[in-house]
Amino acid sequence: MDPRPIPNLDGYLQTAASSVDPEERACAQNFLLDERPPASASDLYAPHCAGAPISDLDDWFGRHHGYAIEHLNLDPDEPQVPYTFRSINDPNRLTRIDPRLYLIRVEEATWPCSLRGHGFEEVKARIEAAQGGDAAAVDFLQGLCDAWNPRRDQRPTYVTTEIQVEDVLADGIDDWAVQLRNRLGLGHYDPGRAGRPIEIFLMRYTVAEVVAALSGQGHPAIPTVLDGDINSFFFPSPLPGAGAAHWLPGGRTVNLTTLDSENDYQMGCELLHPRIAYRPEHFYRAGLIDEPVTMPLARARGFHLPWVRLYAERDDFGVDVFAGSEA
Repeated sequence: MDPRPIPNLDGYLQTAASSVDPEERACAQNFLLDERPPASASDLYAPHCAGAPISDLDDWFGRHHGYAIEHLNLDPDEPQVPYTFRSINDPNRLTRIDPRLYLIRVEEATWPCSLRGHGFEEVKARIEAAQGGDAAAVDFLQGLCDAWNPRRDQRPTYVTTEIQVEDVLADGIDDWAVQLRNRLGLGHYDPGRAGRPIEIFLMRYTVAEVVAALSGQGHPAIPTVLDGDINSFFFPSPLPGAGAAHWLPGGRTVNLTTLDSENDYQMGCELLHPRIAYRPEHFYRAGLIDEPVTMPLARARGFHLPWVRLYAERDDFGVDVFAGSEA
């Protein structure tokens, strides 16, 4: 994203991109790296950077969140759609994606469980029973959906494709929830910071179901820095070079698996889609993330950069941003 039309943002990013704080540095670098936001999107973002200069990361977080509330996290009954799915962002939409593909969504379970006073283990048992054909369990999950859906706003939904994580979700992998967290770069699901294990639901549905949203115009999108709150675990997906034969459409997640060598590194995949109403059959698994994130953020980003350059055939990607500083 070119921040120059927004002087307050530009001034802050140029300094923060070399910050000694790895979180602040990553967030600033992401904005400077991201090539995908259309130039006209600056008109939506600029009002939130007006006035006094941006003083620090917390100040920027607050201003960006104001943008997200206005243009992304819209109420369920709001007629306007999130910025991500407006015509302004059409260059980042995946209109030719296979509608038969299954998508996987990770949901933190505490809030939906609390809506009807259910315990996590109870809902987990009902999910397993429903998959075995138990009609009462299906009714139970329908009740949970009826309580949850009206409270979910329209913010773009981050997902991966099932085929990209089928190795993690294979039978017999006890720590699949931890492995999935790491593969998808979901660093905010960190028991080390939360002080407790994190309970999650996996939701599973097809691309066809999300395309059907927005009157048949719900095609997924490639994530950018303007499609969610500021996130140090995000990494922008470059525009691929002309010869990028192995580049799969979509974003590339920063893998948080603890590694010593970039040769063992494996990028994940992420897409965005419009909000859909959950149904009982969308509940796929329930699991527990019970291990902290131990991979240093700077190391993970440092491993990620050469791989994303390689697959996109873009050796020039981020050269100016990372000149003289680490990822």
